[in-house]
Amino acid sequence: MKLNVLSDVENFINKISNEESGKILAQLKFLEINQTEALIIKPLKGKIYELRIKQYRIVFFKIRTIVYVVDMFKKQSQKTPQRIIKKAEKIYKNIEKRN
Repeated sequence: MKLNVLSDVENFINKISNEESGKILAQLKFLEINQTEALIIKPLKGKIYELRIKQYRIVFFKIRTIVYVVDMFKKQSQKTPQRIIKKAEKIYKNIEKRN
């Protein structure tokens, strides 16, 4: 699979410590090579999923052979904010229309 990480997520990763970003990048590599057995992945809505890495959450979806990583945030509440899920759904629909 190919991993397509949006620039907002790259910027978020670049702003956190090297230790934390290293762990996140390692988990994303497992997602890219489709070795998800050891990952904590939660379905959010429809085709939208959340990868949990300690206190961080990565929102993503797959279309054919590409994994789109569309958002990342530090967990501050029990539930993923609806605005993040809606943003991911909008990106998903836009990409689906183009393909």
